[in-house]
Amino acid sequence: MLLSLILILAALFLLLLLVPVDLEGRGAFGKRPEIRIIWLFGLIKMELLEERSRGRDRPDEKITEQNTAAEEGQEEISRAEKKAETDGSGWGVQDILSIFQTKGLMKDLKRLLNGLVYAIRIRYLRGCIRIGLQDPADTGQAAGSLWSLAGWLQSLYPVEIEIEPSFCQEVLEGEGQGALRIWPILVALSLLRFSFSRPVLSASLRLIQLVSRKRKKSIHY
Repeated sequence: MLLSLILILAALFLLLLLVPVDLEGRGAFGKRPEIRIIWLFGLIKMELLEERSRGRDRPDEKITEQNTAAEEGQEEISRAEKKAETDGSGWGVQDILSIFQTKGLMKDLKRLLNGLVYAIRIRYLRGCIRIGLQDPADTGQAAGSLWSLAGWLQSLYPVEIEIEPSFCQEVLEGEGQGALRIWPILVALSLLRFSFSRPVLSASLRLIQLVSRKRKKSIHY
């Protein structure tokens, strides 16, 4: 009975992973973006980045207290960094490079990125950019570069981008909207393949050894 229940739950979970997730959004320069998640073919909808009235009506005293707390936190971080530099328990560039130099890790990272690219599809992307610089020649050069980029994107994806150069005034405005479709099953397979590959396991072991060694140095100091 228990085994049957586990199999049924596993099958349901697998079916849920097969259902795509749609991510829709719109935004403009200087305005808060609107992002919405749609799942189960529209049965579940969730708004992200919702405005909160509490955050807009905070008194000046609370803002001052938050700034003071942020400054104190920054000072504590600075003291911790100095201590780490002194006792050798901090992380350096060489430590990070030693992890990324694990044989085969970069190849697996590229494979992961390729898998995530296949798991995410652009349903549509529409935008309009109005640009004007101080020098009209710079405006024309910037607009030409943006036109080239827009043409390249339109040849690959369902993208519609309008570039409007302004030679009379300095301006940078834009707005756009788009939608992505994410296939959870492809994301999960890519992450599992990456997580259990031999280079990733070797890098994880290397990371654990470095953390343990630096912790011992910090305690000894």
